[in-house]
Amino acid sequence: MNQALLVGINNYPDPGNQLQGCINDVNDLANFLVTSCRFQMADIRLLTDERATKAAIIERLGWLLTGIRQGDRILFYYSGHGAQMPTRNPQGDVDKMADVICPVDFDWSDEHAIRDTDFKQIFSAVPDGVEFVWISDSCNSGDLTKAFAKNRIKTMIPPADINWRIQTAKEASIKAMTIVKSAANLNVALIAACPGDKEAADAVFAGRPNGALTYFLLQELRTKDGLKEPLTTLVANLQSSLEKDGYDQVPQLEGSSDIEKKAFLT
Repeated sequence: MNQALLVGINNYPDPGNQLQGCINDVNDLANFLVTSCRFQMADIRLLTDERATKAAIIERLGWLLTGIRQGDRILFYYSGHGAQMPTRNPQGDVDKMADVICPVDFDWSDEHAIRDTDFKQIFSAVPDGVEFVWISDSCNSGDLTKAFAKNRIKTMIPPADINWRIQTAKEASIKAMTIVKSAANLNVALIAACPGDKEAADAVFAGRPNGALTYFLLQELRTKDGLKEPLTTLVANLQSSLEKDGYDQVPQLEGSSDIEKKAFLT
């Protein structure tokens, strides 16, 4: 069985947080799965823009993982904003930071965020023998200075009160539990756009918007050996391509060493 869930969000409600390339990312990857990876159109579900609420993403993840068994190929892909969310303990002190992805209804509350711990719980049910690849083209730094970068940055700009909590956490050397780390010890290979405290670009290539990670990933997969080389080599080549084009984001590969040794959705 082959199944893929692809989520892309450009049109966040706040105009200051809108992106440009995420819908192109989703469509480009979906078409590649059909033309090059032996997926059928019926194997793939897309969630985009206003339909990509937290509830809808969680519900579709249930579809993605229901009934999977050894030998199946599964893909979860997300292109949109990420953020780091600070939390306070019962005494009112900032005590934790967590990486989250930002559904279209994200509002800096747990009710509308999907945390690294949520993914860890959901994906812990993936059995051995399933080739499960998770791609996250987002970043989670939550740093206001990123808004002034050359490209649009795929992190949600926090409101002033949340930003104060983030800075309080940094001053106290509280580090986030990252989405990258959440993939450890799971039967999944996660390709993330960058470390949790860095930035991922929403860029433009030949006049057409795309996430930098997704654009160069598909470029690499379309090479002669792109669908033959192990994920470890794929991500190393992906990093080289990003560097050559002037991007300082460093893609991450984490998770099952068995899947990392395989080619992309072989």
